Amino acid sequence: MPQTTLTGKELPEEEPEEDEFWSEGSFAETMSGKDWELKKRTFHMKHNEEMNYNCKQCNTKISAHNKDWHANLCDKCFDKMMGND
Repeated sequence: MPQTTLTGKELPEEEPEEDEFWSEGSFAETMSGKDWELKKRTFHMKHNEEMNYNCKQCNTKISAHNKDWHANLCDKCFDKMMGND
């Protein structure tokens, strides 16, 4: 069965690369259903919405999305953590 976007658009099929999920640059964390309920509101937010938080590393203002989905880090610190700097 082909994968589709939330709007129903069919995505092209790709050949999976070996160890693709665990490749360098991947970031995943586990969360409970309760955590998901609290964080799902910010999943599709942009990186400049609700700038009410601070990066835990450099103290720069960050968005609600970065707080919830980028380990409480600004984009620069998150990229550095991921080795993408």
